[in-house]
Amino acid sequence: MRKNKDLRYFLNQARETGADFYVKVKKPLEPDLQVCVLQEKLAAHRRFPVMFCPKIEGSQIPLVTNLMGSYELLGMALGMNLSEHYTQSTDPDYFAFSDNIPQKIDRVKLTAALHGKTADKRKTVTIPPAEAPVKEVILKGEDVDLGILPLTRHGMLDSTKYITIGCTISKHPDTGIPNVGIYRHEVKGKNKLGIGTHPGHHIAYIARRHAELKMPMEVAIFIGHHPAVILGSQAEGAIDLNEMEVMSGLLGEPLLVTSAETVDLEVPAWAEIVIEGVLDPTHTTIDGPFAEYTGYYGEKGGRTVYIMNVTAITMRKDAIFHDLDPGHREHSLLHTLFRESAVYEAVKKVVPTLQAVNLPLSACCSHHIYLSIKKRIQGEGKLAAMAALTAFHNNKVAIVVDDDIDVYDEQQVLWAVATRVRADKNISMIPGVAASELDPTSYDETGINRGHMNTKLIIDATRPVTTPFSIRLGPPEDLWKSMKMGDYVDEL
Repeated sequence: MRKNKDLRYFLNQARETGADFYVKVKKPLEPDLQVCVLQEKLAAHRRFPVMFCPKIEGSQIPLVTNLMGSYELLGMALGMNLSEHYTQSTDPDYFAFSDNIPQKIDRVKLTAALHGKTADKRKTVTIPPAEAPVKEVILKGEDVDLGILPLTRHGMLDSTKYITIGCTISKHPDTGIPNVGIYRHEVKGKNKLGIGTHPGHHIAYIARRHAELKMPMEVAIFIGHHPAVILGSQAEGAIDLNEMEVMSGLLGEPLLVTSAETVDLEVPAWAEIVIEGVLDPTHTTIDGPFAEYTGYYGEKGGRTVYIMNVTAITMRKDAIFHDLDPGHREHSLLHTLFRESAVYEAVKKVVPTLQAVNLPLSACCSHHIYLSIKKRIQGEGKLAAMAALTAFHNNKVAIVVDDDIDVYDEQQVLWAVATRVRADKNISMIPGVAASELDPTSYDETGINRGHMNTKLIIDATRPVTTPFSIRLGPPEDLWKSMKMGDYVDEL
């Protein structure tokens, strides 16, 4: 039997790496809020491990969360050897792992790993359903019941339970090219799910095309796979990009797929769970409220969603359910690598001396961008910022610094803003630009998130190249390199 690296492969890898990367919950958890609260308690202690929950009350299926809750876990997902790709932290407050790795992952190497694997797109390989573990249990017709899953409520004001990290597969009716994305799925009955999308998402274009053709739209949601596969769903590209080929590249081997039971789609054979169904693309309703990645409940009045009528659930006989707390850092980190990559490509075209890009966690890995450039001419900082703000619509603030500033160290970035910015010369605003509907500030004059418009902000924190500027303090480089801490003081 052909095998893929899968969720279990990654869980074993995290478990073997140590307690800072994997924890197993010792007692049953209630599905109402407890999973998220425990995850947040770990975060309060600056711990971001994979969290495996063997028992969720009301379900026989175990739950796992926080697969991508740290840059280190992202590195592991992309096949990086953590012992080789760590760098000593320059931030004394950075969380030190409890064993013997007081470092943080090298973000530049992490981005390089993503670039290399994304370029290595591979065709999927189809295997017979009889060889697909996700077909070990098949539920159809009256046997379909979403209630068998360990579905959780994530926020106190959430309307109900949601599937938050299901990868939704659809297919363009004209080209036949599959599309995969992650959307929120409100449980609306034992065999009904909402599919919450933004009008600019590719799946929304596909749905509108189905509506024009007066065709029902088939979809399949897979839950639980190796995180490299999940990351592939976030790839930035044109609507004809086949995310499954990107998944194969990130996985380092062809993604094995098999035919679905009730819809004309192929699904990952080594997924844990697949939910199949059909939606009417001409009919929508509302979901929400829903706790979102911004740390707020979503759009006032809820989001417009399609209704998916579930026609089948297939799964492994010992399936594991992957959940994601939408208000936790995993939600933001899930999309950060591909968004940073998109920004990097957009800026590099106009400013070849771009050094690094960071979408900081402090801004949900979406709304703020930190860029460092080796500045050559006046105005180049603002040029870099404008290119960055066009990379995707969530971007709201671009801060550009010189190459002596580490954009992954927020204290250095803010120091550059404090000491190199004159507001009248170095700050620019661009009003009336399309924005994320989930940004709480993208509201119209009524206070309702209807226009999805906002003001973009550019902060050019680079030094001038044509006039003298104060000299930055710093130790002599030769002395910095020659003096070893252990020769003078006891090291921790």
